[in-house]
Amino acid sequence: MTRLIMLQVYTPLRYGTPKPCPPYVCSRARGALQPCPPVASHAPIELPARPGPHPRFLQASGRAVLFDLDGTLVDSFHLLTAAFAHALRQVLGREPTEQELHRNWGAPLRLRAAAVAPEQAAEVVRLYERYYEQHQEAIKPFPGIPELLRALRHDGFRLAVVTSKSRHRALFTLQACRILHLFDRVICEEDAPRPKPAPEPVYQALRCLRAPVRKTWMVGDAPIDILAARAAGVRTVAALWGTRERDAVLALRPDYIASLPSDVLKAVRG
Repeated sequence: MTRLIMLQVYTPLRYGTPKPCPPYVCSRARGALQPCPPVASHAPIELPARPGPHPRFLQASGRAVLFDLDGTLVDSFHLLTAAFAHALRQVLGREPTEQELHRNWGAPLRLRAAAVAPEQAAEVVRLYERYYEQHQEAIKPFPGIPELLRALRHDGFRLAVVTSKSRHRALFTLQACRILHLFDRVICEEDAPRPKPAPEPVYQALRCLRAPVRKTWMVGDAPIDILAARAAGVRTVAALWGTRERDAVLALRPDYIASLPSDVLKAVRG
């Protein structure tokens, strides 16, 4: 019998009552995805001068852990780089430089593409996505991640992914790693008006999970993860097992440093 995973996705209403979109229906047997309608485009990032939790999240109940996706849950650096290089090579007609490949790393793909090939950004995205999906065998969770997620669920934590990936690519990645079913919510590029390091994606996760700021942790491998969580008033765990920006992450003085996924349990249980 086909089993269904229901992922409710919300449109971004600034700290008000969330308005639900039609839910995602992800068939575990067939892998069918039915996308929600798009929401407002991203505005330029302007972090609040005095970051902290919004009052409506102070009285929520339950414990939660939020995870970045690439470099935290999934060992995808080489595939992401290869996919972007392939797309740029086709569009530019030459080998991309290292600077072009890693410009705006961690930002939504459409913004990275526009920064390198503004007139052909849509084609870069299309070629990237095709390459990415054709090489799904390279998408693997980091060792210890499935065990960590199961342990957190056993302890009663609510779990969400907070990523700058598009909804389609995020769900495709989580399905390929066979960990989608372990999450209560997946917050993607379409679900918040501004991407990390702005706090809106974290606020959206808190709202969807009905999780209190003081009982929520954000686990991420990049500075933008730490900055977004801190701007929202959420405690932070630096995921050093997958980071490519160790010094920059540590310079932000996260609340907890995890060398292995199992270290996250020590942080959130403590």
